[in-house]
Amino acid sequence: MFFIIGQLHLYQIILLLVAIATLAFAYHRLRSKKSTPAAFVLWVIIWIFLLLFAFKPDITVPLAGLFGFGRGIDLLLIVGLLVSLYLGFRLYMRVDDMNQQMNELVREIAIRNEIELDEED
Repeated sequence: MFFIIGQLHLYQIILLLVAIATLAFAYHRLRSKKSTPAAFVLWVIIWIFLLLFAFKPDITVPLAGLFGFGRGIDLLLIVGLLVSLYLGFRLYMRVDDMNQQMNELVREIAIRNEIELDEED
């Protein structure tokens, strides 16, 4: 069912390539000061765990049992869903804050322009 090269499945090779590309991008952002060292370390840890789970999926079974799941993939899917929901919420909050800041800035600019117009009359 899965395409296998040697002992590796195709999904493992693809995940490895994606991890390398993503970590290279994160390193580039770190070097250009667009990201913090803490964010880079977080991405490295995330990708190490993803690769570990991809290449050794059996290690997720005891961890899943610890949380009451029967299979490791169930635990990974639930954790992935929860992390996605959390990140979506944080993104929503950040966009909402930026929207409020933009509204305040537009009001301030409008008030300044009105004062300038009154002084010209």
